[in-house]
Amino acid sequence: MNPGRIVAFDRLADHASVWPHLDPPREALPDLDPRDAALARMIERQAVRRWLTLKTLLERQLTRPWSKVECVVQAALLGGAAQLFLMDRIPEHAAVDETVEWTKRRLRTGAGGMVNAVLRGVASMREERLSAEAFSACDQEACNLLPLEDGGAWRLRQPIFSGLPPERLAERSGLPLHLLLRWINHFGQAQAKNLAWHALMQPPLFVHGMSSGTEHANKIANERACLWTGDHAQLLAALAANPGARVQDISSAMAVECTAHMKVKPMVIVDACAGRGTKSIQLAQMHPTAQVIATEPDEARRVSLRETAERVQRTGVGAMRVAEPDDLPALLGTADLLVLDVPCSNTGVLPRRAEAAHRLSPVSLQSLVSLQRSIVEQHLPLLKPGGALLYATCSLETEENERQVEWLTSRLGKAAPVIHRRMPAGIPGDPPAVYRDGSFVAFFESVVPRGQVKPVVG
Repeated sequence: MNPGRIVAFDRLADHASVWPHLDPPREALPDLDPRDAALARMIERQAVRRWLTLKTLLERQLTRPWSKVECVVQAALLGGAAQLFLMDRIPEHAAVDETVEWTKRRLRTGAGGMVNAVLRGVASMREERLSAEAFSACDQEACNLLPLEDGGAWRLRQPIFSGLPPERLAERSGLPLHLLLRWINHFGQAQAKNLAWHALMQPPLFVHGMSSGTEHANKIANERACLWTGDHAQLLAALAANPGARVQDISSAMAVECTAHMKVKPMVIVDACAGRGTKSIQLAQMHPTAQVIATEPDEARRVSLRETAERVQRTGVGAMRVAEPDDLPALLGTADLLVLDVPCSNTGVLPRRAEAAHRLSPVSLQSLVSLQRSIVEQHLPLLKPGGALLYATCSLETEENERQVEWLTSRLGKAAPVIHRRMPAGIPGDPPAVYRDGSFVAFFESVVPRGQVKPVVG
């Protein structure tokens, strides 16, 4: 049995056991060659992204409620259906037979027989694979059309999806109904529909700082970035040849670009919640005379952050170092620029973080809002009086963006922020260069925090 499928199904079984509280897919897949690792990542990504769509199809072939199906069987059915409907190059016999074999090994022979029957049943539901051009000529609201990430669709032999527009959009896109209803209420029906289809896209790679003429780096009109068209090995080679280059979405880069023309040139920049340091690199390059101090509460990410800092030092463009959480009290009142790219719901980057759509709920959203405010309160004491604050999310939700800015404004004296929102762009079938993540940025200058805030760091 293909080892990539084993890893993917094992991961899907883990997901099914904690649904809807899914972890991000793992980048590192041990003991797999590149081809098997790619297969494992693709099965997991497609199954997580279209979980609710695949569940809708599978339920038509089940004789019991989905909630009564064992997690291992759910994983097998989702992984098998993902291959049948969402991965064109997988032969039907390989998708079904190996899924059945894994189920027998992991659970029991009888479960394998049930998986075989259900997968062959859903496979028979496929009538025709439509190209993007053929799909665009159809009634795209038809209840027997399953849209795909390349702009095409599967025509099914019978109507499967709901006749009610919001429910039909949820089933066909794989996004939770409650999230789509939020978007319909806030952005309107047409924008919500575009956001749902955008979530199906395979996000391209954008690179910044590549020397002109770099192969596979195609300049995008009116942007500072290039679209990367090569493979992963070619990208690593290009980054090695261009030490100052970085991979970063255009919307993500927009946040730091807000600081390009600060009234007072920053000498000390603190990048809190720096993750693996992409924005830290950008800050160091944009403000080469400043000391960029990056920190991250997660130890695993701090390892990557230290590697990023070493790379910045080697390029000789800008200065960057990593601070441990316990080091932050020594930085009180020193930051000319404080960057808070806070944890958020990720609803602006669902093509990259499909699992985030399933995790979102009113409770989780309120928890995130509280966490964001806590991060602000913890780190505001690092800011020098009269300094600047950059608050950023990759969320589309008002609670994390506009309402947080209202609260921040009340905390930051008379400072009035400059606000930039970028909505996600691109739907299946569009050229990759059209793609954009969603982002939100509020930039405050001349900040004088009201009252004394006791830092909670370390």
